[in-house]
Amino acid sequence: MKVLLDLCRRAVDEALRLGADAADAYGVDVELQRVEIKKGEVKASNFIHDVGVGVRAIVKGSVGYSYAASLDVDLRGVVGRAVKAARAGPPDPDFKELPRPSSYTSPQGTYDDEIASLTPEELIDAGLSLAKRAQADKVYSVNIALESSRFTRFVANSNGVEGVDEGTYLSFSVYVTARDGANMSSSYDGDIVRTMKDIDVESMVARVAQEAVEGLKARPYKTARVPAVFSGDVLLAIIVEGVASALNADLVQRNRSFLAARLNQRVGVEELTVVDDGLVEGGPLTGKFDVEGSPRQRTVLIERGVVKGLLHNSYTAGKAGARSTGNASRSGGSLDFRGQVTIAPSNVRVEAGDWSLDEMLSEVKDGLLILNTFDSPNIASGDLSALIAQGYIIEKGELKSPVKQTLFAINVVDFLKGIRALGRESSKHFNLYSPPILVSEVQVSSKA
Repeated sequence: MKVLLDLCRRAVDEALRLGADAADAYGVDVELQRVEIKKGEVKASNFIHDVGVGVRAIVKGSVGYSYAASLDVDLRGVVGRAVKAARAGPPDPDFKELPRPSSYTSPQGTYDDEIASLTPEELIDAGLSLAKRAQADKVYSVNIALESSRFTRFVANSNGVEGVDEGTYLSFSVYVTARDGANMSSSYDGDIVRTMKDIDVESMVARVAQEAVEGLKARPYKTARVPAVFSGDVLLAIIVEGVASALNADLVQRNRSFLAARLNQRVGVEELTVVDDGLVEGGPLTGKFDVEGSPRQRTVLIERGVVKGLLHNSYTAGKAGARSTGNASRSGGSLDFRGQVTIAPSNVRVEAGDWSLDEMLSEVKDGLLILNTFDSPNIASGDLSALIAQGYIIEKGELKSPVKQTLFAINVVDFLKGIRALGRESSKHFNLYSPPILVSEVQVSSKA
C-alpha cells in the first residue's frame, strides 16, 4: 500500500520539478478473479492483478496524460511524457485548479472480508451449483458469470491532497435460454455489490429461469399510445443514462445535453426528486473520494420536479465558479488509472412515493409493464426509442403474457412530466435505487 502512495507522491513532485504548474497522480491496485459457466461447464477462470498509476500534468491550463502499468517503472519518463503533452497543448483559461485538501467521510459497507478471501475454486463451485439450480423443464442453457475483486485506490496532487480508499466488489450475471421446439426465449439479470449480504444469487437465478420459460408464451402487443409501468433495469436507461448523465456539467457547458438550458426549470412532476449520492451504504460507486481526490457527496439533481444541480469535476466546477461534486471519473471507471478524467454519476436514487405496485397495475386497463431494455436515450435530444427486452402485457389491471417484438418510444422529459405515480418500495439495479414508476402515456409499436 505504502509503495503505490509513495509512487503517486513522487510523480507529483517530479511533474512540478519538470515545470508543470500543477499535477496529480491516481494509483490503483486491484486483484480480480472471474469465472464463466456456460451450459454447465467452466468456460473460463481468470485471475488478474492490475496495478499502476495515472499522471496528469497541467501547464497554463493544458492537461497532459501518461500512465505506468507497473510499480517497476521509469517514473521520470512517465511523468515527462505527461508534462511534454501538456506543453504541446493550447493554454486553457477555463482551468482554475485541482482539488484542495478536504476531510473524507468513511462510508459503510464497501469492504467485505468474505469477498476479499474468495478463491477461484469457491467461485467455480458457486457458479456450477447455481447453474444446476436453474435447470428446469424447457430450460435449454444457463450462462453464469461471477467476478470478485478487492482494490485499493490512491490519489495525490500538488495542492496537498492525499487519499487512500479500500473496497471489494462482487458482480454476478445470469443468462438463461428456454426452448420449446423451434420457439426460444431468454432472460437476463445481474448486479454488483460490495458485501455478500447484499445479494441473493439463488433467488435471482430461479427468477431468471422462470422468466425465460414464461417468455416462450410471449406475444407481440400492438401499435398504440398506452400507459406503462416502468420497473427494474429499464429505469437504468432512463434515470441514470438519461437524466443523471444529461446533468453532466461538461455536456451542459458544451450545450450537448438535452437538459442544458433547463437548470432551475421544471422538467418533471412535483413528486419527483432524483439524487446522486456517492456515500450510500454499500453502493456500487460509493467511496471516500472521486478519481481527483474530491470528497464523494450527496447532490440533488432534481427536486420536486425542478432541475437543481449538475455533476462536476474540478475543471467544470472551476469554469462555473462552483465546487466539485465529487463526480470525477475515468473513462474506464474508478478502477481505471489509464483513461482520461471525465464526469459520471455515482449512485442515483429516486425518492419513493406512496403507491404499491399492485395499485399501479390496477390503474392500467390496457398497457405494459416494462422491465428491461438494452437501449439508451440520445443524450443530445433526450429521445429514447427502445426494444422491450423484458416486459408484460397488462389487461384490466392484471399481468398477462410476456411481450415480444415490441418497441417503446418517449422523450425523457415527457417521461418525467408524464409520471402518474411513484412506488413506495425501492429496489436496487446496479447503481440505481428506484421505485417502480407509472407513466400516463408512451408510444408503443409492434408487429402485431
